Amino acid sequence: MSKNVKRRLSLTLTKIYVEALDHLVDEGIYLEPQVAIRAAMRLLFRFHKIEPFYSELVEEVDKLQE
Repeated sequence: MSKNVKRRLSLTLTKIYVEALDHLVDEGIYLEPQVAIRAAMRLLFRFHKIEPFYSELVEEVDKLQE
């Protein structure tokens, strides 16, 4: 799949997740829930070392932040 191709996915969340996302938006940490979800997915992909979200550079930065 091309990097620029988008695909819509549907997600059903329990109340606690919705409230937590709303809190992040209300606090101004994220502009909207979908932005927070994408950020969380990037962290998940980096944790599992999935490219292009993970690279040796990311690993080096993460080590410096520990």
